[in-house]
Amino acid sequence: MEVLQLAVSAIADPVNLIYLVIGVAAGIVLGAIPGLSASMAIAMIIPFTFMLPPVASLIMMTGAYKGGIFGGSIAAILVKAPGTAAAVATVEDGHALARQGKGRKALKISLFASAIGDTFSDIILILSAAQLARIALQFGPVEFTVIAIAALTLVASLSGKSLVKGLIGASIGLLVAMIGLDPISGLPRLTFGSSDFYGGIGLIPMLIGLLPMAEVLIRLEQPVTGSKVFLPPPRTRDDTRVTAGDWRRMRKPIAAGSVIGTIIGIIPGMGPLLGALLGYDAAKRLSKKPEEFGKGSVEGVAGAESGNNAVSGANLIPLLGLGIPGDSEAVILIGAFMIHGLTPGPLIFTENPEVVYGLYGGLIVANMLLVVFGLLLIPVFTRVSTVPTSIILPVVMILATMGAYNFQQSFFDVWVAFAFCLIGYTMHKVGAPRSTVMIGFILLPILEDNFRRAVLISGGDWSVFFESTIGNVLWFIALAAVCASIIGYRRHLRSGQ
Repeated sequence: MEVLQLAVSAIADPVNLIYLVIGVAAGIVLGAIPGLSASMAIAMIIPFTFMLPPVASLIMMTGAYKGGIFGGSIAAILVKAPGTAAAVATVEDGHALARQGKGRKALKISLFASAIGDTFSDIILILSAAQLARIALQFGPVEFTVIAIAALTLVASLSGKSLVKGLIGASIGLLVAMIGLDPISGLPRLTFGSSDFYGGIGLIPMLIGLLPMAEVLIRLEQPVTGSKVFLPPPRTRDDTRVTAGDWRRMRKPIAAGSVIGTIIGIIPGMGPLLGALLGYDAAKRLSKKPEEFGKGSVEGVAGAESGNNAVSGANLIPLLGLGIPGDSEAVILIGAFMIHGLTPGPLIFTENPEVVYGLYGGLIVANMLLVVFGLLLIPVFTRVSTVPTSIILPVVMILATMGAYNFQQSFFDVWVAFAFCLIGYTMHKVGAPRSTVMIGFILLPILEDNFRRAVLISGGDWSVFFESTIGNVLWFIALAAVCASIIGYRRHLRSGQ
C-alpha cells in the first residue's frame, strides 16, 4: 500500500503529469520521423529536464521512449519507412494492409498491441525488478552465443517462398556487419583502405536505403498520374477499426510477443529490434494462416509490435535492479539518473523509493496516454492516403536522405543509404526478402563477440558451450526452434504457398 501511495501521489502531481504528456506526444512524433530513433527522442528531451525534479524528468523521458517505439510503426505502415529500427518487423505486413486501404486498422492494431505489451512488461518490472535482474546477470558469453544461434532461425520464417534467397539475404547482412574494426583485436577488416568504414555500417542508414528508398524506386516503375493517391482509401467501415475477429486473431500473437519481449528486455544487450523479430516469428508459428504473413497479416503486426514495446519496460529491470543498462535507450536513462544525483542499482529502492515508485506510476499512465494520443493522431497521420504519389514519393526520398544524414551528421551515411537502396531494389526484383538482411546484421555482433569471448576464456576448449545449465537449456530451445523452422518450411512447400 505504501508503494501504491507513493506511485499515485507522484503521478497525481499536475506538474509530473504535464511533463509525462509532453514526453509521450514528443516521442510519438519524433519516432515517426525516419532516421530518428527512440534513443534520439530521449536525447533531444534531456536538455529540457535539467532543472526539473527527478520524478518529472524521468517520467518525461520514459514517456518519450514509449512513444518513440510506437511512433516508429507509423511511418513503417504508411510509407514503408520505419521511423525506428524496432519497427522493421512491422513493415511488410503493416504496409501491405495500408496498400489494401486498411492503414488506419493497421495503425490501431499496432497501437493496441504496443500498449498491451508495454503494460505487461511494466507489471513484471514492478513486481520483480531486483529478482529478475539477478537472473539476467548469470548470462555470460556462452548463453548469449546460444541465444544468437537460436535467433538465426528467424531467417526461415522471413524467407517466404525461397529459403535459399532468405539465406542469401541473411549472408549479406552478416557480411556487412563484419565491416569495421575487429571487436577483439581492433584491426580493420573489409574496410578497403578507407577510414570511413572503420566505424562500420550504421543500422539506420542501411535500413533507410533497404526499405523506404528502395520502395520509392519500386513505386516509380508503376504507372502513376498526378491524381493517383499514395494509399487507397478504406472500402468498408471494418477497414478503419479493429473488429472482434481481429481481436480473436491478435490474442495469441500479443500474448507471445509480450512474454518474449519481456524476456529479451530483461537480458542486457538484446534490444527492441530482436524483441520485434522474435515476436513476429512467434506470431507466424502460432498462426493458422501463415501464408498471409508478408501480405498483410493482422497477427504479424500484433506480434511484432507487442514484442518490441514489451522490451521498453523490461529493460528497466536490469537498470533499476543492478544498475546495468538493458539497451542503448537505458544507457541514456542512466545518464538522466546521474544528472539528478541518483545511482541506479539495488540501493535506490531504499535510498530513493519515491523516485522508483513515482517512475512506476509514470510507466503505467504513459501507456494510457499512448493509447489516447495514438487514437487522436492516427487520423492525422493517415491523411497521407490522400496525397498523390507524385508528391509523396519525392517527399519520402528527401526525408529518407535527411534521416540518413542526421544519424551521425555524415554524408558517408547518405552514400551508404543510396548503396543499400540499389541492393534493396535488386533484392525486390529477384524476389529475395529484404528483412533477412536485418537478421544477419543485428545478430552477427552478438554471435561473434560472445562466441570469441567464450573460446578465449576457455582457452580454446569448445566443451565450455555445454557446461552451463542455462546454456544447455538454451541449446534445447535453439534445437527446438531449428526443428520447428524445418517442419514449418516443409509444410509451406507442400501447401504450394
